[in-house]
Amino acid sequence: MTKQNLVIFGASGNCGQWAVKSAIAQGYNVRVLIRPGSKADFPDGVEIMHGDVVDAQTVDRAVQGQGAVLSCLGIKRKSASNPWSPVVSPVDLAEQSAKNIVAAMKRHGVERVVSISAAGVAESWSQINPVMRFLVKSSNVSVAYHDLAKMEQVYKDSGLDSLALRPVTLVDGEATGDARIVERYRLSSKINRADVGHYMVEAITRKSPYSAPAEMISAT
Repeated sequence: MTKQNLVIFGASGNCGQWAVKSAIAQGYNVRVLIRPGSKADFPDGVEIMHGDVVDAQTVDRAVQGQGAVLSCLGIKRKSASNPWSPVVSPVDLAEQSAKNIVAAMKRHGVERVVSISAAGVAESWSQINPVMRFLVKSSNVSVAYHDLAKMEQVYKDSGLDSLALRPVTLVDGEATGDARIVERYRLSSKINRADVGHYMVEAITRKSPYSAPAEMISAT
């Protein structure tokens, strides 16, 4: 796939900011949609739009003229490091934004979308270690998993060329280039947020349609 216009949703988040950096480095014309007041720092050349992903008209304007879509959206907790912290965004944020993105993509003839989900979502639940299963079930992480499963289904049912990435435990650090598809989410499994962002952009360049609707990825 040749270099093109690329819109990134959730670009102010940790993985989203890395996706923007990777896309700019690879020569894409990048547009981002961020909430008013966001303090994210983007590279030169990024087109910044302000608005809310739950507003269908705003999403439609963001998708217009683009060649592909990246979505790094997910619900937020008051403290991201505390699994039991209260959820501070709509509990259906990923699902509703996916519906808006799909509608806009179909309206403007955009075919390809890559989104961030999580290892253990939907049918991959049986592939994660027991400790993580307990953590998810006993905390507010379960709210996010429920929303991400519905988001994945929206994209899967859309008829678009869609891929949901399911990263294992996210950590900080520069990109290592070691991200790869795995079949198990082990207790020791980790992946840098930078690697997730880079993997997303690389996925956009694949010449063939995605062979599966989701991929679990890790770097360890």
